[in-house]
Amino acid sequence: MPLPIAHSLISTSVYAAYRGGLSVKRDAPWVALFVFVGLVPDLDMLLVPFAGMGFHRGVSHSILFALFSATTIFLIVRSMKGAAPRLWFFLFITAVLHPVCDFFTPDYLETRRGVQLLYPFSKLFYESPVPIFMGVELRYFHTIFSLHTVLVLFYEFVLTSTVLIATLYLKRARPGPVVQGTDGVE
Repeated sequence: MPLPIAHSLISTSVYAAYRGGLSVKRDAPWVALFVFVGLVPDLDMLLVPFAGMGFHRGVSHSILFALFSATTIFLIVRSMKGAAPRLWFFLFITAVLHPVCDFFTPDYLETRRGVQLLYPFSKLFYESPVPIFMGVELRYFHTIFSLHTVLVLFYEFVLTSTVLIATLYLKRARPGPVVQGTDGVE
């Protein structure tokens, strides 16, 4: 699975696309919300000691769960602050990108091999034949603190920060609407 840093930078990229840019001072609470939404599927790791490692990447990594979690969080935000409906769309994109990123990551658990993307319509686990992320074996203490994990962390940081930088560049490079008289154009 991609490490939390990768999921967090992808979530920040979606927020930057939603907002049209990024300001650390102004946007910190919103970025934190998007990062939380992007990490929600991995809360199933809290149940691993009770249900086993095979529980991870199951129902919480489905498109249906992304729909449910994005809708729930959107309704909470809307009730507290008021929010435009387009916020829901970007929260959903953030939530669904988590299992999609995990789909493109090798799964080291032989009995599972992938994510349950289409639950409840299919109980199969799906894994891309072409990985983008490298993956880390998290079942054993010695693999968590290994050179492989450090290399994966570096690779994922470079890959996903490139996505964030590209998003910020594209949002900045896109010309906005021309308002007559304000920019010298008549």
